[in-house]
Amino acid sequence: MKVTMSLEGTKELQLEIKKMCKEKVDKVRKETYASGLEVQKKAKENLKSAGSWDVGNLANTILVDRIAGGDAVEVGPTAPYGLYVEYGTKPHFPPPDALEGWAKRHGFDSAWPICMVIAERGLPAKPYLLPAYLAVVDRYFGRLKRIAAQ
Repeated sequence: MKVTMSLEGTKELQLEIKKMCKEKVDKVRKETYASGLEVQKKAKENLKSAGSWDVGNLANTILVDRIAGGDAVEVGPTAPYGLYVEYGTKPHFPPPDALEGWAKRHGFDSAWPICMVIAERGLPAKPYLLPAYLAVVDRYFGRLKRIAAQ
């Protein structure tokens, strides 16, 4: 046995209900994007407070992109080393050229000593993106609940 439910009525009623749904969808999309911007801002703050801010390159690559027709957002860095800052690394020998500028800005004559330390110890994790998401997600869902209840 099946039960079928459908909305029937005048065309005006159907259009009004579709309009109400579209307004809520638009509000949810705006809220989703706004929350993505909150995550972005918090991630940048986390980089600064963790001491992971040198010239701001990583922070400047943290983007908020609308996906799925605006129903979702992706927040994250385009800098290839963003993952290494978030999760750290095992001991490995990094390419000295990649660290040369950082070494000079921090008083080293070359990147070689830094490379040796990373080869021995790796890099510690300095999470910035996941904590930013966790700081925003509950408020985001609360706002979505309010929109749904309207």
